[in-house]
Amino acid sequence: MFAKNNSGSQTAKSSTQDVTRKSAPRNAATAPSILGHDLVVTGDIKTDGDIQIDGRLEGNAHASRLTVGEQGVVNGNVDADAVHVRGKVNGNIQASLVEIAETADVRADIIQDQLTVANGAFFEGKCTRRKKQPTAAVAPTSKPVETKKPA
Repeated sequence: MFAKNNSGSQTAKSSTQDVTRKSAPRNAATAPSILGHDLVVTGDIKTDGDIQIDGRLEGNAHASRLTVGEQGVVNGNVDADAVHVRGKVNGNIQASLVEIAETADVRADIIQDQLTVANGAFFEGKCTRRKKQPTAAVAPTSKPVETKKPA
């Protein structure tokens, strides 16, 4: 707070010099952002990290990994690399991996690469695979038949 100058007197240091800190880059191993059970968020959430929703989200969510806890509710679209649902989702889900637990109530159309629905889970909607399965090209076994036009 105080600094000595060459003359021996003390002067106040500028507080803005101490406040300028850069935020550290987010590490993939850090804990997820958690919306507590008593929290209601109205609006969209977007992060490159992980989110755990134990409260209610009235809006869309975009994250690397999204977990909806047993008491959690999402009324909106979800876009993530991995989605784990133990609570309620009303909207659409788009993810590489979607896991729906036995306590889940999902009313959504799902676009995914891998889907797991546990016994006892409620799911109402349409599920579509994002990446199509490769189909083998079928070579014709015989020559096409030529038809002659009547003269």
